[in-house]
Amino acid sequence: MTVPGHVLLVDDEPAFQRLGGAWLRGLGHTVTVAGSAEEAVARFRDGRPDLVLLDLSMPPRMDPLAGIELIAAFLPAPVVVLTGHAGHDMALRATAAGAWDFIAKPIEPDMLGFVVDRALRKAGLEREVRTLREQAAADDLGLVGRSDAIERLRAMVRRLGPSTVSVLVLGPTGTGKELVARALHSCSARAAGPFVPIHCGALPASLLESELFGHLKGSFTGAHRDQPGLIETAHRGTLLLDEVGEMPAAMQVKLLRFLQEGTFLPVGARAARRADVRVVAATHRDLEAMVADGSFREDLFYRLKGMVLRTPSLAERPGDIPLLAGLFLRRAMHGGAFAPDAVGWLAARPWPGNVRELRATVEAAAALAHPGREPVDAELLRFVSGETNEMAPSPRDAGGSLSQAIAELESRMLADALAAAGGNQSEAARTLGVSRVGLIKKMSRLGLR
Repeated sequence: MTVPGHVLLVDDEPAFQRLGGAWLRGLGHTVTVAGSAEEAVARFRDGRPDLVLLDLSMPPRMDPLAGIELIAAFLPAPVVVLTGHAGHDMALRATAAGAWDFIAKPIEPDMLGFVVDRALRKAGLEREVRTLREQAAADDLGLVGRSDAIERLRAMVRRLGPSTVSVLVLGPTGTGKELVARALHSCSARAAGPFVPIHCGALPASLLESELFGHLKGSFTGAHRDQPGLIETAHRGTLLLDEVGEMPAAMQVKLLRFLQEGTFLPVGARAARRADVRVVAATHRDLEAMVADGSFREDLFYRLKGMVLRTPSLAERPGDIPLLAGLFLRRAMHGGAFAPDAVGWLAARPWPGNVRELRATVEAAAALAHPGREPVDAELLRFVSGETNEMAPSPRDAGGSLSQAIAELESRMLADALAAAGGNQSEAARTLGVSRVGLIKKMSRLGLR
């Protein structure tokens, strides 16, 4: 059964526009026609099609190589290349740029219908995968990972979320303590209310008091109007006291009074106010040691400590590193992929800055990565992490002849495809969109056998 979809047909031949468009419409597809590269990009932006059929040789302004560069403008929609320039070289170049399939002209109508239907099914499956990933992310409560440590943490969040018990979230810097607090909020009866975070060490005691409890007009210089505090803002919601171990001693007393009585006094006010707030505290500090040395109040510690949750470091869940890195790369590049050597490099790193460091590294690599479908490799990751001072030029940037640059790109693509397929030539050929015989010939010519 044909899967109907919106097809953008990019071809400068009026006859093919008319006949190909009519054939596709007869199969139930919606067809938009463009006769030039500029028109095609405009049509693509106007109404995102499910599939692009792209002629690589549309005179007078575009040769096949320029057409290959155009493919990146249509991603992530599947692109099927149409051209009279048949051959595995052109197929490899188009695949390297992100094309999904390749048809040589003259095109048989049945073959065109078959390829379009298969491409639309692929696009539909990818949409389903994205939807499932989004649903899985929602089910994960925003805590990404499949390690035992994260599974246990998620289970505890689900159990503690609906309760009213105080929760203290402990863990190294960059391990997602705020994410745990947000997950507790989303699992609670207060989920429809506000979630309000405040960093307790970011402000001096005088300003922290005003931020938490609010102030009245004229209570101090610069107080030109009444200002509600974050506790009042978080009424019927959740307040996160991030890095509570950094809270000044004077504020610890006032916070304890609120936690015990549910009332607070805005700066400059004489009458206490009441707020219904669930307080979650988080810190990377050792609060018990701080209690022992007198830098943190013992009574406040036990008031916050109803239940303790600990966020694991990346070293405690190395199996989650590829999953997290892939998520950060997709968000940063709206797609993208890692080369096999990049995954190994990521998994081998100690990541002392934990998830925050991993995310920063991946986002920096995404910013430097070339557009299109070129995967992020270990060399680029080493460069952005500071392990190397120079980044070797890619085939697109390297000097020398065009044929040399193309050969280097093809060699890299073939090697990566074979590595990803575990040396299975048939699987690598399917990944690259070529025949196994064509792959073997290419490997022989490039000296990869």
